[in-house]
Amino acid sequence: MGDGKQDDNKRNFSAEDVRAALERVLDSAGFKGSARMRSFLTYVVDEALAGRTDEIRAKTIAMDVYGYGADELTKREGVVRVDAGRMRRKLKAYYGGAGASDPIMISLPVGRYAPEFRPGTRQYRKLTNLWRISVMSAMAITLVALGGVGGTVLTKQWPSSDVKAEQSAIYDVSPARVEAMNLCSAGQDVMFPVVNLPRLKPALLIFKTAIERDPLYFCGYAGAAQVETMLAILQSTDPAATDMLAVADENSAHALEIEPDAAWALSSRAWLEFGLGNYDKATALSRRAVDLAPTDPHIAEFDALISLYTMNFTYIISQSERYEKLAESSGALVFGNVLGSAQFHSGDFTAAIRSYEDTIARGGPFGPISAAYLMAARWNNGEQTEARRLASVYQKTWPDFPLETLKRRVFQQSQPVDALVEAMKAAGVVMERDHAPLTAD
Repeated sequence: MGDGKQDDNKRNFSAEDVRAALERVLDSAGFKGSARMRSFLTYVVDEALAGRTDEIRAKTIAMDVYGYGADELTKREGVVRVDAGRMRRKLKAYYGGAGASDPIMISLPVGRYAPEFRPGTRQYRKLTNLWRISVMSAMAITLVALGGVGGTVLTKQWPSSDVKAEQSAIYDVSPARVEAMNLCSAGQDVMFPVVNLPRLKPALLIFKTAIERDPLYFCGYAGAAQVETMLAILQSTDPAATDMLAVADENSAHALEIEPDAAWALSSRAWLEFGLGNYDKATALSRRAVDLAPTDPHIAEFDALISLYTMNFTYIISQSERYEKLAESSGALVFGNVLGSAQFHSGDFTAAIRSYEDTIARGGPFGPISAAYLMAARWNNGEQTEARRLASVYQKTWPDFPLETLKRRVFQQSQPVDALVEAMKAAGVVMERDHAPLTAD
C-alpha cells in the first residue's frame, strides 16, 4: 500500500534503480562515518520499496533501527525526529555536491519519515528548461499577437536551486530551534577566557536556557558540558567538583546521543575526557572534531588547550599559521596565548614574549596566566628587570590566584609547571599551593 505520491515514484523508478541510488548515498563521505544515518536511510528505503510507506513512523524506526523497547518509545521518538532533520541536511549536502549528477534523488519530506524518489537535479533542470522554453515561446507568440507590451518581452526571474533549498530549509527549523542556536552562539562568545569564573557562570545559564528552549537540540548540552568541566577544573579542591564532572558527563553524552557526528558534540566530549584525565581519548576525540570542522574557531580553541595541557607543543607550533588565520577571521584570542605557552615550554622565550604581547596588543586579556608566562619568559630570556616589574604587578593584582594548583591540575605531567613556577619564583613571586579554590560566587 502507500500514498499515491509514493506509488507514482515507484512506477517511475525500478527497485534496482532506487537501490543503486541508495548505495551512492551510503558510499558518500557524509554517510560513510555515520552508522546511525546509514541504518536510518537504508531502513526507510527498504520499507518504501516493500510497499510499507504507511507503516514508517517514529515508533517503528525507534524499535526496528535503534532497538528501543516499547517502554522507551515515549522519550525516544524525539531522537528519531532529530535524526530525521539531520538526514534531510545530509541529503541536501550530498545532492548539492557529490551527488549533483545522480539520476535519482532520495528525499525525506518534512513532516514524514517515508522517503520520496525523484529525478536528479540535472535531469530535473532539463525537464524544467524544456517546459520554460515552451512557456516563453507561448508568451512571445501571445505578446506578438497583441502587439507587444511597450516593445519589450518580459521574462520571469526563476529562483535558483540554492534559493529554493533555502526556502525549503526554513520550514525544517522550528522557532525554538532557531532560538536555541542563537543562544548557543552567544554562549560560545561568553565562555572565554575559560579561567574567568564571572564569565563562565552566565555562559552556563545561557546554555541551560538553550536546552529549555529546545531539549531535542544538541548544542545546549554540548556547551553546558564544556562549562561544567571547566568549573570542575577551576574548583578541583572543592568536593562539589566531582558532582560537576558527573553532570558534565551526562550532558556531553546526551549531546552525542542526539548528534553523534557533530564536531561540537565531539569537542565537548573531548574536553570532558580531558577533565577526567583520559588524555589519549581526549586528544583523539578533539582531532576528530577538528577534522569535521577545520575552520570552526570554537572547536580549534578547545583542541589547542587540550594539546597544550597534554604537552603536544610541537603540534601547537606547527599550527601557528592556521591559528593566526582563525584568529583574524573570528577575533578569537585564545590561540595567541596557547602558542606563547607552547613556545615557552619549548624553550623559545623570545617567541613566547612576542606571541603574548601581540595578543595583548590586539585586545586579548591580560590576566594572571598571561602575566605569569610573560614574567617567566622575560626572566629566562635574561630580562630580569622587566620580569621583576611584572612579578610585582602579579603579586599586587592577583595575590590569591591559585596558579600553581590550577596548572598542576590541567597539565598531564609536572615538568612544564615546575619550569613555569621556578622562573616565577626567581622573578620574586611568592607561590602558595594551598590557596582556597576559586568560586563562582
